[in-house]
Amino acid sequence: MRYKRLSTWISIFVAIVFWFFESAVHFFGYGEPTFEVFPSEVDEIWMRSVIVVLIVTVGILADRQNKSDRLDVYRGMLGATHHILNNFLQKMMQIRHEAEQSEDFDKDVLDLFDQIIDDTTAQIEQLDNISNPSKSAIEDRYLPK
Repeated sequence: MRYKRLSTWISIFVAIVFWFFESAVHFFGYGEPTFEVFPSEVDEIWMRSVIVVLIVTVGILADRQNKSDRLDVYRGMLGATHHILNNFLQKMMQIRHEAEQSEDFDKDVLDLFDQIIDDTTAQIEQLDNISNPSKSAIEDRYLPK
């Protein structure tokens, strides 16, 4: 199962661990008398807050980049699929032309052939118009209803 915003959640966890680790360093390492989760000194709160914000921001940016990369891969695959299918459709049109030239070829089969080509072209165009690709959005475009 894929988790949405995984990098963001990991960065939040790391930020929380950092906050408590920093408190532990001050208590055990510097010998402060009390373990302060929220330090009494303003400069210490400010420093920790800036670092926590930076850690979480990196996680958010990583998730945003990951989504952008997935969209680029989807668009690239879609372009390659278009190219392959368009070549296939062109070859099928050559077969149609040969069938039209044949005197004994059933014209109803040509009508069915044209319908199949039109349906395939429409499905390709529907896949091209997905703004936010997901498995269910893609399947909705090509699965029979």
